[in-house]
Amino acid sequence: MNRNIAINDFNAAHRKASLKSVISHLTGEKIDLLSYSEVLKSLRLQGQVERGRQEIPLDKIIGSVGRYTDFTRDFLPLKTSDSQRWVSVKVATESLLGVPPIEVYKVGDYYFVRDGNHRVSIARQNGQSHIEAYITEVVTRVPLTGDVDLDNLIIKEEYANFLDITQLDKHVSDLELDVTEPGGYEKLLDHISVNRYFLGKKLEREIPYLEGAIDWYKNFYLPTVEIITEKGLLREFPDRTKTDLYLWMLEHRDDLEVELGWKVDSTKAAESLAARFSHRTRSIFKRFRYWLVDQILPDNWESGPRTGAWRKAHRMQFEKKQVLFPNLLFAIQDNLESREAFEQALWVAQKEGARISGLHLVANEDELESEKVRRIREIFYWRLGETGVQGSLAIEVGEPGKKILERAFYTDMVIVKMSYAPGIQPLQKLRSGFRTLVRKCPQPLLLVPGYMRPIKKLLLAYDGSPKAKEAMYIAAYQAIQWNVELYILTTYRDNEQKDEMKKHINDARSYMRFSGTYYKAHLRKGLSGQNILNFVNEMGVDMVIMGSYGSAPLKEVMTGSTIDYVLDSIQIPVLICK
Repeated sequence: MNRNIAINDFNAAHRKASLKSVISHLTGEKIDLLSYSEVLKSLRLQGQVERGRQEIPLDKIIGSVGRYTDFTRDFLPLKTSDSQRWVSVKVATESLLGVPPIEVYKVGDYYFVRDGNHRVSIARQNGQSHIEAYITEVVTRVPLTGDVDLDNLIIKEEYANFLDITQLDKHVSDLELDVTEPGGYEKLLDHISVNRYFLGKKLEREIPYLEGAIDWYKNFYLPTVEIITEKGLLREFPDRTKTDLYLWMLEHRDDLEVELGWKVDSTKAAESLAARFSHRTRSIFKRFRYWLVDQILPDNWESGPRTGAWRKAHRMQFEKKQVLFPNLLFAIQDNLESREAFEQALWVAQKEGARISGLHLVANEDELESEKVRRIREIFYWRLGETGVQGSLAIEVGEPGKKILERAFYTDMVIVKMSYAPGIQPLQKLRSGFRTLVRKCPQPLLLVPGYMRPIKKLLLAYDGSPKAKEAMYIAAYQAIQWNVELYILTTYRDNEQKDEMKKHINDARSYMRFSGTYYKAHLRKGLSGQNILNFVNEMGVDMVIMGSYGSAPLKEVMTGSTIDYVLDSIQIPVLICK
């Protein structure tokens, strides 16, 4: 090859390297070769094996043993003082004699040039995809895979330190603990230390570090990752790993607990993380749509949650814990009627093994430390202690309906004292904030109008509608879990509707038999609301369970609904299902 042509080739390659260097300073994009010694220090050498002569892909060569400052990541020459050596190798490459294979170290999926940097540079500029090399494979404790940059090397070094301390890789098969930001492994070590402390208190002995680490991984990390997978967080945040999301979700849960003044389940924290921070187009549009509807429509005209969403979200929870309502929101007031509703909430909590997230709302900040609030707090925690129910009380300034709806997201059932029914006249219903709560609450809503009563007889008002089917699902669960007597009541207006309602009640019978639930089914003629009230009095029913509003809000206001009719007169708890 003509030497002048080789010089021109070098100058062209050097100009490209200079341009890339300028762009790198502007964009922050990494273009440097990696130092073999720095990488090896981060990954912890365990041994090496000679692999002989093989062809290797040029784009997998990412570093050099000694000349990592002389070339860019794609082996463009950075120094003009290197021109003579580069040109000589270029000429030799094109000659009949050729050049010998390069020598490399293989670390994980990547290669570092031990001898032959210029040969690699020229091969890259010639458009080759592979090059002959003598390979020495270096075995490291931490593998080198994926995009490699300075942060990645720091993370690799932190991971090696993490493994030195915990020894988890030697005792857990298929260990998967990948983070994408420096500092993550220090946080994991903190989690292990906390787990060791509490495990030691539980078992009343000193816990060896390895035992504490394995217990943390199996009983805390893996179950949390399972929640992350079930809730689709890897889909919502595709640039995050499972371990990233584990750390982020627990930090978000801690923030929520400070914000709410309540204990928050990991499942709810995962749902909140996706709802608040996902950048997927669908999620952003959903948040915008909710905001827009809230700005435009009056509260009483807004639709409620999508039918079946609650059951879908709680199905996995039930399969794991065998309970549907592990966290109850109770809105506590400062009156005797509210205390009766509190006793009802305590009864449900004992049946479910649930905790109560109490909420008391005041008009302004001056009332936050008032004597009334102090008395409510004392009563709340005194009754929790007497009944053995876990819980916490949050005191907040705000409008009751709005605050209950905001916080309902983090619980599984909402229980409130029903002081004022929505009414049955159109103007009453339009002005009723309570009706808005019934329609928009995302969780099953237990309304307590009278005195507390143990639930022994449960009535399912069933008309075959989608929301009535949601109520049927919960009624079957409660009949078994709460050990109560279950009645099913279906009504029809006239003989023309009778056959349709017979089909619905037969469907309900089939469902109950399939679920192993004992029941008594009744089909009666007449208006639904009045039939429900008559049945309650006749059978001595203790609680009614029914589906929420099924029609468009404005239509129900004008034509009326069974729910409004029942709530206007009933004196026993009513559970409204979504």
